[in-house]
Amino acid sequence: MKDKAILKNIVIFVGLMLAISGNVLIQELSNLDEIWIYNFSRCILDGLLPYRDFSLVITPLFPMIGAIFLKIFGNEMVVLRFVEIIGSASILFIMYKILLELKINKGISLISVLRNILYV
Repeated sequence: MKDKAILKNIVIFVGLMLAISGNVLIQELSNLDEIWIYNFSRCILDGLLPYRDFSLVITPLFPMIGAIFLKIFGNEMVVLRFVEIIGSASILFIMYKILLELKINKGISLISVLRNILYV
């Protein structure tokens, strides 16, 4: 019974990832924030220190996480788009689980979460 619940959660998470990836992967490269985050992550990957070696406008947590993924999967901007997909799907999945804990109907919870994909 517990394996069935885990499998159901995995299916919901992968479904959220697929729904979000349809929106994220087709975006044009016109968002300067995305380019900035990539550049900050690349600078951290190259061994530069934030606030000392380069000016960082945002908090350094996401560029540091991005630098880890750039190191593992390659120095390409599409890697950060996949990190964005995983992060957004995680946020929406946690939102779904919170709605279930509040004893809201599963269908309404799922529709509410899917509606929020428009805002991601």
